[in-house]
Amino acid sequence: MKKRAIMISMLLVMALSVTGCSQKTATKNDDTKTEETASTDDAEQTDSDSEEDTSEDSPTTAELMADIDVEKCVTLGDYKGITVEKTIQSVTDEDVQNEIDDALASYPVEVDRTAKEGDTVNIDYVGKIDGTEFDGGSDQGADLKLGSGKFIDGFEDGLIGAKKGETRTLDLTFPEDYTQDLAGKAVEFTVTVNAVKEPLTEPTDQWVADNIEGYDNVADYKAGIRSDQEENNEQTAENQVRYSAWTQVVENCTINEYPDSLVEIGKNLYVQQVETYAKYAGMELDAYIESSGLSQDEYESNKEEYGKNVAAQALVCQAICDKEGFAIGDDAYKEALDKMLTEYGCTEDELIQTYGQDNVEQSIMLNRVSDLILANANVTEVQADSSSDSTEDSSAN
Repeated sequence: MKKRAIMISMLLVMALSVTGCSQKTATKNDDTKTEETASTDDAEQTDSDSEEDTSEDSPTTAELMADIDVEKCVTLGDYKGITVEKTIQSVTDEDVQNEIDDALASYPVEVDRTAKEGDTVNIDYVGKIDGTEFDGGSDQGADLKLGSGKFIDGFEDGLIGAKKGETRTLDLTFPEDYTQDLAGKAVEFTVTVNAVKEPLTEPTDQWVADNIEGYDNVADYKAGIRSDQEENNEQTAENQVRYSAWTQVVENCTINEYPDSLVEIGKNLYVQQVETYAKYAGMELDAYIESSGLSQDEYESNKEEYGKNVAAQALVCQAICDKEGFAIGDDAYKEALDKMLTEYGCTEDELIQTYGQDNVEQSIMLNRVSDLILANANVTEVQADSSSDSTEDSSAN
């Protein structure tokens, strides 16, 4: 069952992903290494991920709304009886085959020959600098695709032509821009090849049974992929129609005033978003803004508009809740919260600790409003076929 995402404040487009909602068939051997970060393996050049702080010290949206004259700030337009289109993408044989090809590449099978570029080798290796092993420079049973560029120059090339059971000594040098302790240093890797592997061109029943969780033959595996993709496409269409309906409702309303407190929430979200992009790019905020082609004035203008957009959505949602008698803590709210806790498999305290009180409250209220809008909308379903321009229409209410 698909879990509905927690919304950050009022923005449908900023829904947080829910852990556990896989979009692909689960595979066995999930502990197989495909990447070694520089912090755990100094033979490879990748970056590590970071975690976000989800703590909240500021007032919740509901607390801010208590001091706002919502009726004065927003004039509601039509939110019942709107017309929206729901387009569901068809699943083609090519879609299924693409997922199979990805899985075949991820789980190659052992072959009895020397290694060539594109093969995956399973290796044990020990790295030494001046005859002494160093932290992160050794591993056992590591899978490495030759030509992937995951390890420093010369490491992967040095294993081409090797065969199972062969040990090679690679005299290499760390790049000048590598981590400070190792940059530019000479290193000796002693590498033993445990296996040489290549992807199958087509899956077999044995390969499926060995690698794909829950399946033991090709036919069922393909059917499972198609079913999962159809479910994902349906969920994507559902998310899009919710977004389209909500956008239309907001546009139908008139915002008479933008409370500073709500605008500030949106501006803070905007800054957090840009700071995250800058962090991923390894840049300071000002440098990232400049690299995006924005002047400081343009950045501030964008931030202000974003804040007003968040404020508008907050006002419209609250106005509909007031008109329909929806309230945080009422029976329907408690029912929605209980359902969310069941789907997420956690307690209320854990949910709030992860996403924040405001995000939980506003997600539930926005979902209630979204459900109301769709329940009263005229939804036209369109089945899109990826292989042609033809569509098939059907009406649904």
